[in-house]
Amino acid sequence: MGLKYDGLMYERIYEILKNRIESGLLPAGTKLPSRDDLCKEFGTSGKTIRRVLSMLKEHGLIETHQRMRPVVCFHYHPRRSMINLALKRIDTSITDEVLKTGVLLGYPVIEKGIALCKQEGFQIPRKIVDSMNIEDSAEFWRLAKQFQRFFIRRNENDLSLRVMDSLGLSELRPLRDNTEIRIRFYGQLQELMSVIEEGGDTDSVHFDDMSGIYGLTYGSEPAFDVPADSAAVLGREQLEKLLLREEVRYSAVYMDLLSLIAIGRYKPGDKLPTHNELQKLYNVSVDTTIKAIQIMQEWGVVKAVRGNGIFVMMDIHDLKKIEISPHLIACHVRRYLDTLDLLTLTIEGVAAYAATHIMQEEIEEVMGEMNHFWNEDYLYMLTPSFLLNLIVKHTGDGSLNAIYTLLRRNLGIGRSIPALLETGKTAVDHELHGQCMTALNQLYAGHQEEFSDGTAKIFRYIYDYVVSKCKKLGYYDSAMEVYDGRALWK
Repeated sequence: MGLKYDGLMYERIYEILKNRIESGLLPAGTKLPSRDDLCKEFGTSGKTIRRVLSMLKEHGLIETHQRMRPVVCFHYHPRRSMINLALKRIDTSITDEVLKTGVLLGYPVIEKGIALCKQEGFQIPRKIVDSMNIEDSAEFWRLAKQFQRFFIRRNENDLSLRVMDSLGLSELRPLRDNTEIRIRFYGQLQELMSVIEEGGDTDSVHFDDMSGIYGLTYGSEPAFDVPADSAAVLGREQLEKLLLREEVRYSAVYMDLLSLIAIGRYKPGDKLPTHNELQKLYNVSVDTTIKAIQIMQEWGVVKAVRGNGIFVMMDIHDLKKIEISPHLIACHVRRYLDTLDLLTLTIEGVAAYAATHIMQEEIEEVMGEMNHFWNEDYLYMLTPSFLLNLIVKHTGDGSLNAIYTLLRRNLGIGRSIPALLETGKTAVDHELHGQCMTALNQLYAGHQEEFSDGTAKIFRYIYDYVVSKCKKLGYYDSAMEVYDGRALWK
């Protein structure tokens, strides 16, 4: 597989092994490969593998004994001990909001996953459907979730997969269930699979309302079984933790600082926050901030003076002259591309949802800001950022807002990628500014559908442009090697 970049490797390996265990590829009682074999398979060090095994043990997936290979101890079964706790603590308003977010983001992602499947790719979902046993309720619904999750994985976008997983919807299991419900649902799945294999219109397949399974209530109690630590129970706080676990790497720190220097937040001679302040700002350890600053010193971007502080040595023009290996920024280029891909797929629905809450006064204010910065102090992709900010502002305060806040922040990665940032206005900037103003004018006139459609076209235009530019700069191939997208579903 050739996984690279130690900063992310142990989490990637953990997720791969965790998936093999939870999907049944490594059933309970199976011995894991030796540490040496795992090192060879993933091309990494013994230290990384030891950390992965420790995480698997901590999450109750394996048992370890001295001088023996780890043994899988995970059994798929309903977590009955957590049911009552979950039912007592569950926030049904959060759950309902999570469900809506899952539909709003999941439908376009799954639709693309279906479209990407060729004949070979259909074999996996076909096998899942054919393996579903109507008589075994727990296994039946587990495989139903696997069927849906396959098409999310088929996008080969790790960020999309983590976003959907973070909602906790795959953990839901119905408490009210019977054979008749499973028979009808199975027949509908078979019909959908036939339509997919024949290249037909998937919208023609009718599914019964299964909302009771996904978080709506019957009377005073929720009608599902969910782990007590699910995002459906703990809400936004838990979801943010799941989404941000890879945001704490040293590369995220130095890339963001580069971005702040690039937009003029810090100028030559300015003092950066102290290590203590950086730790609090990015929620990382002192080792992480030290490593980030060391790399920036090697590039000559900053100078750390012992007992005095960390000082900026470069401006935006000097930053563009830095010769940074594509491998050093590949993880962030991939995250940028994954973010744009997910935005492109989901922004139309999210924009339509937000449009119903946006007031005309806000539109006037945003258009005024866009024109001000366009004429006075324009920076790379600033106009689309204003448009996205307006949409994010009206996505509520739950899971959808948490996810789109992350995507908005990731959109800023582009301005810190060397040679991608343009100091002057290009033809692309002019085109994007015009499209953004047109979309807002449509919304101001009350044409919400035209607004959401125009917004979708804007981010598709950005995605196509950035992919083309990254290929020319030599970043694209390195970014695609950060992880093997095919391994997410093969």
